[in-house]
This record gives sequence, structure tokens and C-alpha cells, in this order.
Amino acid sequence: FHLVEKTKMPKTSAVWEHFKLMPPKRSKKNRDKTWEYEEKDRRGSGDHRQSGGHYDSQRSSGSRYRERGPVDSDEDSPPPSLSDRKCAEIITFDELLLGKHQLSELSSESAKIKAMGIMHKIPTDKMVKVQSILEKNIQDGAKLSTLMNHDNDRDDEERLWRDLIMERVTKSADACLTALNIMTSARMPKAVYIEDVIERVVQYTKFHLQNTLYPQYDPVYRVDPRGGGTLSSKAKRAKCSTHKQRVTVMLYNKVCDIISNLSELLEIQLLTDTTILQVSSLGITPFFVENVSELQLCAIKLVTAVFSRYEKHRQLILEEIFTSLARLPTSKRNLRNFSMCIDYNLCRLNSSDVDGEPMYIQMVTALVLQLIQCVVHLPSDKDFDDDNDRKDVLITNSYETAMRTAQNFLSVFLKKCGSKQGEDDYRPLFENFVQDLLSTVNKPDWPAAELLLSLLGRLLVHQFSNKQTEMALRVASLDYLGTVAARLRKDAVTSKMDQRSINRILGESSGGDEIQQLQKALLGYLDENVETDPSLLFARKFYIAQWFRDTSTETEKAMKSQSQRDDDSSDGAHHARDVETTSEILQKAEARKKFLRSVIKTTASKFSSLRVNSDTVDYEDSCLIVRYLASMRPFAQSFDIYLTQILRVLGESAIAVRTKAMKCLSEVVAVDPSILARSDMQRGVHGRLMDNSTSVREAAVELLGRFVLSRPQLTEQYYDMLIERILDTGISVRKRVIKILRDICLEQPTFNKITEMCVKMIRRVNDEEGIKKLVNETFQKLWFTPTPNHDKEAMTRKILNITDVVAACKDSGYDWFEQLLQNVSYCENKGLTSDRLVACITTLYLFSKIRPQLMVKHAMTMQPYLTTKCNTQSDFMVICNVAKILELVVPLMDHPSENFLTTIEEDLMKLIIKYGMTVVQHCVSCLGAVVNKVTHNYKFIHSFTRLVNGLLLFQVVIKDKVLELLLYFTKNEDEEVQTKAIIGLGFLLIQHPGLMFASDVKNLYNCLLADRKTSLNLKIQVLKNLQTYLQEEDSRMQEADREWKKMSKQEDLKEMGDISSGMSSSIMQLYLKQVLESFFHTQSSVRHFALNVIALTLSQGLVHPVQCVPYLIAMGTDSEPTMRNKADQQLVEIDKKYTGFIHMKAVAGMKMSYQVQQAIVDSKDTVIRGFRQDETNVALCSHLYTMVRVNRQHRRAFLISLLNLFDDNTKSDVNLLLYTADNLACFPYQCQEEPLFIMHHVDITLSVSGSNLLQSFKEVRGSSSDSSDDVIRRPKKPRRSAAVNSDSDSDLDLEDVDKVMQRLPDNPEPLLDFANASQGILLLLMLKQHLKNLYGFSDSKIQKYSPTESAKVYDKAVNRKANVHFNPRQTLDYLMNNLSNADLTYDVKRRVVRQYLDFKVLMEHLDPDEEDEEGDASASIHARNKAITALLGGSSPKNNAADSYDDDSDADEKAPGVRKSRRGGDSAEASGHMNETVKAMDVIAICCPKYKDRPQIARVIQKISTGYSIRWMAGSYSGTWAEAKKRDGRKLVPWVDTIKESDIIYKKIALTSAHKLSNKVVQTLRSLYAAKEGTSS
Repeated sequence: FHLVEKTKMPKTSAVWEHFKLMPPKRSKKNRDKTWEYEEKDRRGSGDHRQSGGHYDSQRSSGSRYRERGPVDSDEDSPPPSLSDRKCAEIITFDELLLGKHQLSELSSESAKIKAMGIMHKIPTDKMVKVQSILEKNIQDGAKLSTLMNHDNDRDDEERLWRDLIMERVTKSADACLTALNIMTSARMPKAVYIEDVIERVVQYTKFHLQNTLYPQYDPVYRVDPRGGGTLSSKAKRAKCSTHKQRVTVMLYNKVCDIISNLSELLEIQLLTDTTILQVSSLGITPFFVENVSELQLCAIKLVTAVFSRYEKHRQLILEEIFTSLARLPTSKRNLRNFSMCIDYNLCRLNSSDVDGEPMYIQMVTALVLQLIQCVVHLPSDKDFDDDNDRKDVLITNSYETAMRTAQNFLSVFLKKCGSKQGEDDYRPLFENFVQDLLSTVNKPDWPAAELLLSLLGRLLVHQFSNKQTEMALRVASLDYLGTVAARLRKDAVTSKMDQRSINRILGESSGGDEIQQLQKALLGYLDENVETDPSLLFARKFYIAQWFRDTSTETEKAMKSQSQRDDDSSDGAHHARDVETTSEILQKAEARKKFLRSVIKTTASKFSSLRVNSDTVDYEDSCLIVRYLASMRPFAQSFDIYLTQILRVLGESAIAVRTKAMKCLSEVVAVDPSILARSDMQRGVHGRLMDNSTSVREAAVELLGRFVLSRPQLTEQYYDMLIERILDTGISVRKRVIKILRDICLEQPTFNKITEMCVKMIRRVNDEEGIKKLVNETFQKLWFTPTPNHDKEAMTRKILNITDVVAACKDSGYDWFEQLLQNVSYCENKGLTSDRLVACITTLYLFSKIRPQLMVKHAMTMQPYLTTKCNTQSDFMVICNVAKILELVVPLMDHPSENFLTTIEEDLMKLIIKYGMTVVQHCVSCLGAVVNKVTHNYKFIHSFTRLVNGLLLFQVVIKDKVLELLLYFTKNEDEEVQTKAIIGLGFLLIQHPGLMFASDVKNLYNCLLADRKTSLNLKIQVLKNLQTYLQEEDSRMQEADREWKKMSKQEDLKEMGDISSGMSSSIMQLYLKQVLESFFHTQSSVRHFALNVIALTLSQGLVHPVQCVPYLIAMGTDSEPTMRNKADQQLVEIDKKYTGFIHMKAVAGMKMSYQVQQAIVDSKDTVIRGFRQDETNVALCSHLYTMVRVNRQHRRAFLISLLNLFDDNTKSDVNLLLYTADNLACFPYQCQEEPLFIMHHVDITLSVSGSNLLQSFKEVRGSSSDSSDDVIRRPKKPRRSAAVNSDSDSDLDLEDVDKVMQRLPDNPEPLLDFANASQGILLLLMLKQHLKNLYGFSDSKIQKYSPTESAKVYDKAVNRKANVHFNPRQTLDYLMNNLSNADLTYDVKRRVVRQYLDFKVLMEHLDPDEEDEEGDASASIHARNKAITALLGGSSPKNNAADSYDDDSDADEKAPGVRKSRRGGDSAEASGHMNETVKAMDVIAICCPKYKDRPQIARVIQKISTGYSIRWMAGSYSGTWAEAKKRDGRKLVPWVDTIKESDIIYKKIALTSAHKLSNKVVQTLRSLYAAKEGTSS
């Protein structure tokens, strides 16, 4: 100890007292108190903590302790009253416990001695004794639990108790630090590394991290001592208090020092596996605790030291990391705490993002990167005396071990990213990890990041390419690869190599090999900073091993390539050059290896001695070097591979994979739009624009949008592709297109298609609510947002854009534009030239119509346009619109000038005198508004009494005389006079609506509307009158409403409005029927005005909307887009308010739409089709179907109602059936369930109606053939005879047309009835075949479909084939040739008979799996297809199985076989297989008199003496058959019965695979039951 005493430590200090093992004497009293404290602590804190009751134990101990008062912990002494042996032990332990100040001083002084490097000079035996004493002091506080509960801080005694415990814990921490300072000092003897001391330190640290520090720093680790309810991690962290007690912070800092010293100890001394397990567990837990970043930094060094030195523990460490990953923080606040440069000043200057802010990564990412880098070991200096080859292998193997470790970590982590495992979702964690890797790649201190990304890329490609991989994992892998590929491309685009900087770095170094010089410069940078960040030593080793392996790989490739050329080469000169090149590569590689071996030999200390004189590179240059060197490695060159793999999965069947692949491509295009110039990219993207999935189309549209926004010059090239998607069936696709178009309008205002784009967007104004809102916001931003700094050019551009859009809307109508203005409400200026002027004035009128207040300031600007000279149609339009604007605006002006009003009156009067009806109407209306509401200048009007219309604009008493006069002129022979009279009548009725109830007016209006011979102009004028009345009434109501709002407190003006509204309603109820019937007029102008009246009526709520629904459905099929869209808009509004009304009237609407089409065509000879005969082939009622299809129940009821029209009992018009079939064939079906449902019900209708139709034909033909009647009318013959005689009926299967012609009756009517009735069946057959071909369904798919199955089973999107058209040729011929009214010539008869025979064959083969068991299915299918081909007019019914939706095997589609003999087979059918022997389990048909139901089917149980014991079955001719049940008390039991053998009419029935009766059996059973009933009667 003399050497120690020579230090600056005070000789009298208590430290040396304890080094000499001479504890001071203590009084007996204090010893007693201390012992009791010790004993209570051991009972309360130690044992009870294990059972979780430490808090209560401490409370009880504390309460017992209160009687004795506080104790000074520095004066501990042994207990006085135990047995001799125990007493001796306790005294020994207690005497070895040092005081708080002594241990604190000992800790700090030992650190000073360690720093001075003289610890090894203290005698070893003394050090060992000190370690033993320290072990007891560590043990004293190793298991004490300190529950720092702030809620109980008011309790002074409780707080004092915890302070005493904390004091002992802190003493133990000082003891740990002292022991570690001794062991980690330089050149210490082996004897001081006492295993027990090390284990005590590790136990102490682990215990207090888990029980003291983690609960204080991260609330997730806290346990509520009162046993409260468990909160989620996020909820606990949200309630976390950041306040920490000083003593806690002090302990935290000491524990950080302990862990740092432990990592130093691991570098010095090899420890046992048991201790290493404890150390590695201790080091890993901090990474999954929040708010302990300093501790995590220390733990990185500790875990890295273990991972580097103890190879057997590596897998265990990785597994422990994996098991704890779910506890990683995900909140952004505490997500990334590891600064990418340990020195913050360096970090701020160097490792920073674009804005100069420091860059951070997750601690766990830093740990993983360090672990992979620390695996690499290089041969030591002494090993270099040996052979270099062995060292080369050692270096390469070491790097490959690091690669395997990285691969192992990535593969396990990625596998956890599949579907959620309980509450744990690893995908955000992996995403954060990938982002960290992208942040660290090409940084000099993280070489492992590039390796991890390279391995990750390969792993991701493998995962998403493998179809056996779980779908969630495939999608996640694609997502991550897209992120990596986008970053790669971004680096390639933005991080162009600064060759001048590279040249500058090379210029500062000497030597020939550029790569070698750059490597040397980078190593120089690492060695310069290795003292500030020792972990750079691992990075240095990793770089050297990586370069060494790359050099070895390059050498191997060169030699392999040369050996191949040696085998193939014949050209001597060329071969010599190759050899020369290879030798150069080998020489250069050997030179690099030699250099790398030399830098391995050169230790960091040698570099530091050279550093003073060398000019090393800075951080920026080192990053540039790393990026330059990495550009030659596989990862930097793997972008093309990744992109190809992503493009390859665009053809996958899984929608989620295709969608994610498109989003990945979108990310790549966002960083480098030029990538879309690649042909493979263009093919992939263009193909996905027409994908079946909405999400895939949306992703493709988003990609295109990003591209055209970043490359404006290519907008026109891709414009057509984008704009057609605005009509996409997917809402999200339409939204995405509108957003892209909006951005193009804002960012490329000079683009020449802006007007068209705006028109297309405006037409979406009545779309789904979200799209409607988006359109409104778009135009609010485009048109109605103030221009910055009053930019006149921008303002002019907006105005011109608005007027151009109005001009473009002229053909399709302004309804959409008005709707937009109602939603947005704003207005602006005017423009120049005739067309432009008309558009501007029209725009201003539309604004005025919605918000006239906005034009009040500009009324005086508009007045001069009334004096415009009218030379062209445009001039008249200007005057009319200006008059309409002034009519709305002038009454709103406050105190307009007299001159202004006088000028307006004079101008309007001149226009009324000078011009025709169009101008007169609007000018009179305007003049009336000015006079009645503003000037009240009636004298001016009286002076102009020549105009009858003028008389009606002011209040006069002579209304009855005027009415009489006008009615008189309506009967004039001159149509023009009649028209003028009706116009005047309209004005009168607007002013006095009560006159509409007059019988003369009512009769006049109703006659003009109802009479089809009425002049077109008169009919239109009546509708105009009603329209104008409703418009005026609406304005009046709005005005009354405004007045009521002003005076609502004084008067109840609302009542007046209600009375007025009631009158309007009564008037419209009076004329509604005639207005609706006007929809069926041949002239579009009549339909147009009728629709306007109905739209106004509905918008004002004057009639119940349900009565208008079928008429609006009918108008939705109009040939003119304007009317079509307006009708559809009304239906949408009705559906929003009254759900179910549309469905209720859907079928009636379909029938009325047929009537509308008849009116439009106006020709009896023209066949009316149910689809638009243009390139779209859209069903006329497609909008109706899109509204009904949303509700599955409504959709099915609608489709069934349409199919019921084809029932042979309905006797529907054949052209109506064709029209309905056209619509059913062309409806916009979206999921497989829709066409499958139709085909299923078509089969049911065919099996019933088809059988009935055949039976009726047989009966018609039977009147001329007795033999065929035998089966039906003489059933009591012996069975054998019946079987033989029935042969004549079965002959029809194979007989030719001539035989049937001979048997036809003389009366031709039934034959025509059959031909007429068969058209519905033929159309259904054609419809089924068309849907089957259009959507690629196989027979087995159709057969397996059941309407009762879950909707999700058939919820897949349909895949339509191109160029498949519905063309029922036979029905078209039937209608074109008017066969229903034709004379029954021989040719016509023959055609009907041929149709009958084909139809019969088809009915026999309707179901492909209903044949007998012995034959071959292919013959049956061939026969059925041949019959269909004949019936459907030569169109091939073949179904392309390759394109079908049928994912199941076709095994059950194969029929058991065809009959050996059609004649014999049908004979057996007709006789009901009565020659067969009935066995148990056979299915039979019975005619049991006591039951009335037909058919009666049962399964035989066994033969009995009186007949058979049977089990009844329940079903129908067209339905499925199952075992029948009957109630026995409370139970349902099988219905068992007995029958006689004579009751059986059909033996051995073979049910189909769907447990149904085949059509052949149905026909036979119907005949047999009919015969039985005929006999009994």
C-alpha cells in the first residue's frame, strides 16, 4: 500500500481505513438499530419482492421501524441477539460494509488510479482482499427494490424509508464501479478477475435496471401496486411524467458507467458462458426501453464486445433481439435516438440531412449494424509470418460469416412481417429498419448497411416472386423493394459522381491505382477518428475484409473467363490480348491484396503517429469515396433487376400484388420520370390502366399523373389515357383522375386541352358525394380563388377559361354548370369578339341566376349591351342574356339613378317593337320586373297598350276579359295566332295562377298535350307556359322566404308561402299525367320541355316522386345526351331522398323506355334494340342498373322480374323481349355473381317453359297421330305394350323434318303460336350463351353456382372479352319478316318444324352432366353445341376454357356418357323404365292418390310383402331434392311410408349432381302424371 499512499489521496481518509480492513468501532445501541433495519429489509424486500408483494412488505417494515427513528447508514453494525454461529456470520458481513461517503470516495479515487495507469503496482493480495470486501458491499444492495411512487411522497416516513434503501443501492453501485475500475486497469494480474465479483456486478446491474431504472424511465415497465387495470403501452407512455428524482438520475449515470466498464472487461478477460449469458441479456434489454438513449449507447459497446468475441452466443443474442422486437417504440418522438456521429459537433457538421439537421437512426438499427461489422476478424501481426494464402482464406471466411449473420437476421425479421401475430405488427418496425438502412448506406462509418441492403433486395425478390408465400408477406416485400429501388434510382439521378472531387482526393495521394488510393484515403479518415469513436475500428476491419473478398472474387472471375476462352479461342492474336488483359487484372488484384495486408499490419497507433503530418480527407470527401467505391458493387447496379422483377408481377392474378407493384413503380417514377420511357415500363403501365381491379387502375393512373406533372411536354401524349379514366367504374379512380386534371390546370395553365378537362370535371358534379365535393373544391381553387398580387394576366386567364367552358357546354346543356355554380357560388368579368362575348354574357347570366347580388355593381356596365345592333344569331343571344341579367339584378339595386332606369325602359321598349318573339319574351319579362318592382312607371306602359302581353304585366282589373279574349284567339284557324294567344295566356296565368283551375283553361291545356294530332308548336308552348309558371313560382317562393326571414318575429309569413306552394302542387297534379305522357312524343323538343317541367316540379316537391320514376327511367334512354343526363340526375336525387323508389318502379320504367324508343323510331318496320348502336354498345338502361345493383336484394328482384317477362304464359311482345334481352346482355356487370345469377335463372326458366313448349307442340301434332296418343290417352295397356307404342313418340328425336311435316294438323294457328312463344326461349338461350362467352364462364362454373351461397364466394370482378356482341339472328329475322302476321306458307311451316327439332335436341342436352352412366360425355356436349349453333343462327357456342373463371377441376363437368341408342333410350324414358327391377336406395316416382302434390319422388328402403317401404323426398320439377321430414312430437324425423308396386310410375330415376331432375325426366313425368289424371277423370 506504500505506493498507493504516495498518490495525492489523503492518508487519513476513511478509504484507507477500509483498505487496511480496520472498521471503526460502533456503540452497541447503533448496532442494534442497524441489525433490526437489516433484518427487516431482508424479510420485507428480498423474499417478498419475489412474490410481487414488495411494496406492502416495505410499508409494514417501515411502520415497524418508525418507533426507532432514523438511522445513519454509515454506522452499520451487526445484530446482538442471534445464535452464536449466525451471530458470528452477521458480524463478519456487517463489519465489511462500508459507508456511503467511503464507497463514493473509493470509486472516484480508483478511477483516478486507473487513469494514471498505476493500479497494477498495488500488491495483488491486497487487491484480492479489496475485491472480497467490495463483493459484500455489492451484495448488500443487489436485491433491494426501490419503488419510487410519487403519489406517496407526502408520507415523510415512507419517503425516508425509500431514501435509506436508495442509499444502500447507491453504495452498491459505487462498489461495482470500484471493482470494475480495478479489473479494467492496465496490466492487472489474473488473480483480481474474481468470477464471484463479476457475477455480483452483473446481477446487481440487471436487477436494478429491471426494477429501479426501467420503471422510472419507461412507464410500460411500471406495475401498479394497487392492482389497477392494465393500460396499453401507448396509453402508459402518454401519461408518463418526465420528472426524475436526483438520486435516480445519479444511479442511472452510475449504471451507464458500470455497463461501459463491463464492455472494457470483456475486451480484457474471457468470461464463463454462464456470465456471458447474463451479460448479453443485460445488454439487449435497454434497446426496447424508451428514454434511455445514453444507456443504449453503452449497451451497444457491451453487446458488440460479446458478439465479436463469443461466436457460440451470437445466435442466442439474435434470437433475444427477435423475441423483443415487438416492444420497439413506434412513436416518432422516441423512435430514432442514435446520432449517426457519436460526437454531436461532428454530427451537426457532417452526418446531416439536406437542411443541415443532424440525422438519427434507431438504436436497434445501430446495434444490428455494429453486430454485423464486429463479426469480421483480421489476422493479427504475429500471424503474418505464416503463408499468405491461409490469411486470405481467414479474411474471406470472416467476411462471409458476417454475410451469413446479416442474411439470418433479415430472413427471420422479414418472416415476421406477414400477417399480424396477435397484437404484434412487425411491418412498421421493418419499414423503419429499412429507412434506417437507406439513411446509413454510403456513410463511412456504416459499411454493413450496403451489405444488408444488397442481401435484402435478393431476399425480397425471392419472397414476392414465390406464389407459395403468404399474401401479406408478398405485398410487404414488394412494398419494401419499391422503397429500396426508388432510393437506388434517386441516388443514381441526384448523386452524380463529382469527378473533380475524386480527382482532388487522388491528387493528394500518390500511386497509380485509383481504387487503392481511395481505399487508403478512406482508411486514413477512419483511423483519424477511431479515438473519438472506437466502433470505427470494426468499420475499418469490415472495409478491409470486404475489399479483400471483392478482389478475390474479381480474380476468380478473370481466371474462369480466361479458361473458357482458352477452350474456345482459335484466333492467336485475339487470344494473346485476352491473356494479357487477364494478367493485368491479376497483377492489379495482387497489388491491392498486398496493400490490404499492409494496412492490416499497420495498427491504429501507427496511423495516429502519421496523422500529424498527413492531410486526411474530411467527412464529405469520405462519403464521396464510399459512394464511388460502392458504385462498383452489386447493390448499386441492381436497380434494373429489381425493376424487371416488379414489372413481372404486374401480370399476377392476385389483385393485392398487382396494386402494390404499381405503387412501387409510382415511387420510382416520382424520383425519376424518365424511367417511363422504357418500353417494358410503358407496356406494364398501359396494360394496368384497363385492369379488372379498381385499386390497380387507381395506382396506374396515379403513376401516369406523377409522370405528366413532372414532364409537362408529354402531357398531351398521355392525355387521352387519363381523360377516359374519368368515366371509370371505380370511385377512387375517378377521384384520382380529377386530382391529376386539377394539378395540370394549375401547373400547366397554357395546356390546350384545359377547357375540355374542365367540362369533363364539371360533368362529375352530380357524382358520388366525395367526388362532388372534390369537383367543387377543384373549381373553387381554379376559378374563385383571388390571384396573388392582383395579377391581371392570371385573372384574364381565369375569365377566359370560364367563358370557354360555358361555350363548350352549349351543346350538352348548362345543367351541370348551373349545378356547379350552386355548389360554389361566385362570379367574374367579360371578354371580346362575338363568340367570346356570347360565352361571357351567358356565363354572367348563369352566375346571376345563382347569385344575382354579385352582379349588382356591374348592372350599369351591362345596360349599353341592350343597344347592340342585331345582325347575327350571336347578337340576339347577347341581348336576351343581358335582359335576363337585368331582370334579376335591377330589383336588388339600392337607389339606382333615374337616368339609368329611364334608359333601360326605353331600350327595352324599342327592342319589343323592333324584334321577334325570342327577344320580345325576355325584354317584356325584364321590363315587367323593372316597372313592377322598381319604377312603378305604369303610365309609360299605358301609353303602349298595343301590346297585349304588356297589359298582363301590371295589376289590372280586367283579367277575366283578357282571359276570355285570349281563349277566343286560341280557337283561331291561324296557328301563329293560336301560338301568340297561348303565350299571352301563359303570362296571364303566371300573374293569376288561380285561373288554371278554370275548366276552359284545363280543357285547352289537356287537349293540346294529350292529342297526338296537335301542332308541335302549340304543344311545346303549353309546356313552356307551365315551365315559366314554375320558374316564376320558385322565384316568388324564394322572395317570400327572404321576406319571412326578415319579418319572422312580427308575422308568420311562412303560412303565405305554404298556401302558394299548395296552389302550385294542385295545379301540377292537374296537368301531371299529360306532361308525363309527352315523354312518348316523337319530337325531341317536346320531350325536352316536358322533362324541364317535371324537373322543376320535383325540385319544388309539388308531387310525390314515385309516380314520375318510371317516366324518368324511360327518359334516361333518350337518344339526346342532354335529356338523358338530366333524367338520370333526377333519378339520383330521388334515390338519395327515397331509397327503394327506383327499385319499386324499375320494371315499369324498362317497359316505358321501350315505348320511348318506339316513339323515337316512329316506324313499325324497324326493330328496336336495347343498347346504343355505337362503339360503346352500352345498355340503354345501364344507369338504372347501376343504381339498382348496389343493393343485392333489389338487384336480384329486378333481374328475376325481367326474366319473368320471357315466361311463355306472359305472351309478351317479341320486340319487347328482344329489347329486354339486349339490356340484360349489355348491363355493366361488375362481379361474377351478377351474370351467374342470370344464367342460373335462365336454366330454371328453360327447364320449365321449354318443357311446356315442347309438350304443347306434341299435343298440336298429336291430333293427327293416334299412335303418339297412346302414351298420353291409353295408359291402362300393359307396360310392355305401352313401351312399344310409345316408340312413335320417341321417334320425334331422330325423325326428320319431312316426317313431322306430314303429321302437322290442318289448322295453322297453333303452329304460329308455337313459333311466337319460342322466341322468348330462344332469346334466353342466346342470352345465356352470350354471357357465357363474354365473361368466359365454363359449364361447371355455371352448374356449381347457387344463389344461396355467400356473396363473397362470387365477389370477384368480371373479365369482359372484347368484340363479343349480342346478335340473336333468329329473333331478328322473325321480327324483320313479320312472321307473326305472315301467311303460313310451306317454307314458313318447314322453318318452324326445323326450329322445333333443334329446340328439342337442345332441351335434351341442356345440362351436360345429366346423361346416362354408360356413355361418353363428349358426344352429349357435341350434340348440345350443335343444337345451340343451329338454334342461334350459326353463332358458335364454344367456350374458351383457358379464359374461363372456373378454378376447379372439370371432373364433374364430364357427363357419365351418351346413350348407346337414342331410340332405345327414349323408349325407356317414355315408359318410365318400367322393365327395371327396383332395389334398395333406388329413387322412384310414385302416383299416390292420397297425396295431391306433383311430382311424388321417394327413395326405396326395402321390399316388403305388400309392396315397398319408402322414404319420401321433398323438391320440385326445377328445384333440388332432399330427404323429407315430418314432426314427431318435438322432433323432425324422416318421413317413412309404404306403397304398392302399382303406385310406381317411374323406376330408377338418376338425379343430377345438383340433386335435380333432368329435363328428360321432367318431360316424361309430366306426360305420365297427365295420363294418370286423364284416366282417373
